[in-house]
Amino acid sequence: MTLSNHARLEVHLPPLAERTVAAVMRQALERVPDKLAVRDLHRALTYRALVDEALGLAGAVADLGVGRQEAVLMMLDNHVDFISLWLALSLTARIETPVNTGYRGPILAHVIRNSGAEVMVVEAAYLERLGEIPEALEAIETVVVRGEGREVPLPGHIRVIRLEALQARPVPIEDVKPWDIIGILYTSGTSGPSKGALIPHAQAYGYATPEVTAATVANDVALVALPLFHITAQWGAVYNAFIAGSSAVVLPRFSATTFWDTAREYACTKAAVLGTVAQFLFAQPPRPDDRTQPIRKMGMSPVIPEIDAFMARFGIEGVTTGYGSTEISTVACARPGQAVPGQAGYLRSDFEARLVDEHDVDVGPGEAGELIVRPTEPWTIMAGYVGMPEATAKAWRNLWFHTGDLLRQADNGQLIFCDRTNDAIRRRGENISSFEVEREVDSHPAVLESAAIKAPSDHTDDEVKVCVVIRDGETLTADDLLAHVRARLPAFMVPRYVEFMDALPKTPTQKVLKAQLRQDSLNPRTWDSVRRTFAGGAKAV
Repeated sequence: MTLSNHARLEVHLPPLAERTVAAVMRQALERVPDKLAVRDLHRALTYRALVDEALGLAGAVADLGVGRQEAVLMMLDNHVDFISLWLALSLTARIETPVNTGYRGPILAHVIRNSGAEVMVVEAAYLERLGEIPEALEAIETVVVRGEGREVPLPGHIRVIRLEALQARPVPIEDVKPWDIIGILYTSGTSGPSKGALIPHAQAYGYATPEVTAATVANDVALVALPLFHITAQWGAVYNAFIAGSSAVVLPRFSATTFWDTAREYACTKAAVLGTVAQFLFAQPPRPDDRTQPIRKMGMSPVIPEIDAFMARFGIEGVTTGYGSTEISTVACARPGQAVPGQAGYLRSDFEARLVDEHDVDVGPGEAGELIVRPTEPWTIMAGYVGMPEATAKAWRNLWFHTGDLLRQADNGQLIFCDRTNDAIRRRGENISSFEVEREVDSHPAVLESAAIKAPSDHTDDEVKVCVVIRDGETLTADDLLAHVRARLPAFMVPRYVEFMDALPKTPTQKVLKAQLRQDSLNPRTWDSVRRTFAGGAKAV
């Protein structure tokens, strides 16, 4: 079905030529040059100081041989140096290629080779991972190391330079175009090698712009606790702040125990969190000063079921949410007062979208289908996958970009995320949304979080398994959990298998690694509610 137009999110962006990092930072220098732009726990920079540092670094990068629209790999932690290097590249039409700091071995080797980069900037703590994959470094000519660490032997053709030793050579901001590539961002690679999405400047602006959420204003201070190699932190928080002329505070990592105290210390007024992060915050023991923390605005995706209690407890006044992906950025959003659990927002007015079956035929009203989209302006979604023309063509078939996500449209016009197409479960002839199973499992008061996956069946379709993490101090049996969900789910959706875990395996950006869970789905810790045994054969105690 073509998504209804009665509930579109109206978006009014500046002219396309102004949607670049260069244009944004020029405006900031004109309007608020001496205002705090960004800080970490060790140093703080105004907009003027940040741009000066970035342009000095840009000259040093050019002296390493990196030309216009050439890539630089960045395997860095959260700090101002990350922001400076990102701006150094973006202000001079170079291409940042952030690397997930959890990568190593074959997946890291794939990203290095696929990017085509000849220069890599890496934390000293991760240098040993390069030493483990010398065969993947054929094209790398220079490795720039940040921080101190032990020496690691690398192939002899590579020169190793300390970031601190680079000679700053200030260069001017270049004439960056909205179609210039700002970054190569790698997807998770759930069913194959990670794909590097080529992101134009105009797309990054469309993701980061406060116009989408109407939530960020100039006097805001954003608390950034998610990894900067992920667009939620780098663009959704830091770039978002720069566009608004506000400020950002970058933390080394997320900590549920210190999050609110840090917000108080730096007078932060807003934050972007994942739903799992919100759950961790809500699971902390209540404190008398919970409501005195200063954050009043929060982006949250997905919205947790306890959102009303969460907002009341912590004094949050407005929550926004959205749906998107690396390839298309945020195409749907709910502004403050619109965000509700189970819904992901309204389709933006600058996108067209349909919900279709496996043959790209529209599904009926209210039915789940794969979301396919296309923008109304050029250069506002990815330009393709680097080095993967077949994957690009597959995604861009029949004149629409295929997201690989199953969604449906609610009566109020908001989109409802149902599943990834490769995470969908088919049981007894029925298609099952793992998201909907998880939502009802998570509604049990003893459950912190869960992941529903397909498991082998005695028949030709799938069985449903749920992996469950229990809240600290709580107890729960599989029988009690299943009794809880039977009252909330149709019989064909009730899990057959239950496994209690200390934690779900996740990427550093807190995405659950369902492929890893599926690899060992019927292990000896898995309770089979039909046979009343553990999958390994042991009887229940």
